[in-house]
Amino acid sequence: MPRTATHVLLASLVLLAGVAAPVAADGFVVVTVDKPNEEPVPEEPFTLNVTVSNAEGSANAYTVTDLEILEGRNSSSEEVETKDVSERVAPGNTAELSIEPTLNETGTHRLYAHITLLEADGDRRRIVEPVSVTVYRPSPQLELSVEEAVAGAERSVNVTVANGLDVQLSQLDLTVSTPASNVTFGATNRVRAVLAAESAATFSFPAKAVATGRYPVTVTLRYSESGNRRTVTETFNGDFTAPQNPGRIRLTGVNVVRNGDVLAISGSAANIGGDQVSSVVVSVQNADGVTAAQPQPDYFVGTVDGSDFVSFDLNAKLTGDRTTVPIRVEYVVDGVQQSYTTEIQVGQEALATPEPANTGGSFPTLPALVGLAVVALAAVVLWLRR
Repeated sequence: MPRTATHVLLASLVLLAGVAAPVAADGFVVVTVDKPNEEPVPEEPFTLNVTVSNAEGSANAYTVTDLEILEGRNSSSEEVETKDVSERVAPGNTAELSIEPTLNETGTHRLYAHITLLEADGDRRRIVEPVSVTVYRPSPQLELSVEEAVAGAERSVNVTVANGLDVQLSQLDLTVSTPASNVTFGATNRVRAVLAAESAATFSFPAKAVATGRYPVTVTLRYSESGNRRTVTETFNGDFTAPQNPGRIRLTGVNVVRNGDVLAISGSAANIGGDQVSSVVVSVQNADGVTAAQPQPDYFVGTVDGSDFVSFDLNAKLTGDRTTVPIRVEYVVDGVQQSYTTEIQVGQEALATPEPANTGGSFPTLPALVGLAVVALAAVVLWLRR
């Protein structure tokens, strides 16, 4: 990290009030000022870190009482920022200080850190250390948002570029990337010719997450401003979560009745989620002792809105001691195919095999005989009246 340092023999320090007091010849104080880690911009505070170290062999302890950032070496120079402190620095120890000045104009500024030390005898001394700070024009602001979707579904990763400058940006080149193996992008680059001053634009990137969760997404914007090519890079914690209540199909109100040698199965495909599902199909699965039967071995339900249902009808045949019918449910939510199989229990009444119809010449029953006698008597009466 770039830094400036001053090794000062205490006897040569500037005395703030009167004549310098005598000090040990081997006593040293070292002051360093780190340049800011971030790029300062106009009218925004930035951090300067100041380290005051008292040498191991020093004969004196000191207390840092003031930390000032001025525009010149003299104590009467224009003040940028000041901070009252009270940090004791014993021989062999170090005081870590920070201050947050603000500059209003772009360009490189020569600043001076003024550190005031209080000695044990009451004398005050000042150390001055210069530091150069470059103030940059503000960069465009980046924001990232991720659409909700179930695992494996395609979703949009949206990046908004806000140009808060008073000049337009040109030749915008925006890229996204991630080290996460669970996330893949269908496209990673977007370009735009111009972004007007004090305006914003949103760029969408198709992505899929095989497992939902939070994953890092790095956004890099390259652009030209007033003829200068610049780059802004920021890493976001992308939220690749699923909807709290995605569309989901469940079979409800299922009823099984026997119709000859075929079971008639009816019920509802209910969407118990909040999102619409499509391409819903229910079908009887062939297995030991069960086969799909005509006229309705499967049923296309179609689209089911959130918290809605659509009825269906199926047919199956059972053999042996089978008492359940496997039904497969398939549907699409957020572009992803979902499926499962459920077993439908068949009641005893539907399991009972119907008795075959009587087609032989058995002796007529008593009611039938009475009916025949009445018909015969009526015929005799009609004949006598002739």
